[in-house]
Amino acid sequence: MSNVTADPGGTATAPEQQKLEVVDSMTGTVDQWKARIDELKVQVDLAKLDARERATKQLDIAQNACLAAYSKLRDAGHDAAVNADTLRDGVQKLLHDVKEAFEAAQAVISRG
Repeated sequence: MSNVTADPGGTATAPEQQKLEVVDSMTGTVDQWKARIDELKVQVDLAKLDARERATKQLDIAQNACLAAYSKLRDAGHDAAVNADTLRDGVQKLLHDVKEAFEAAQAVISRG
């Protein structure tokens, strides 16, 4: 049996509210990374062909990690068993992957 109960007035319990705040915050962070990836894609389009291929590969990795983070955040709203700390940790690991792939793509473009 779950410890999370819905309030008849529709107010979220403290753990639910904390989870909602994490989802909102982390979604904003993922949105920012997605915007940075989109900007870098424009630079990739202008890069030399060999650099473009290497950078595109890294950006694909970054985009996939962003999509996984969005999915984890979306699913958290439907899973009462997920707590805010577990959610935050999982998304932060994905964002670390996004950052590494983004920086690798950025380095390829910088080297030209």
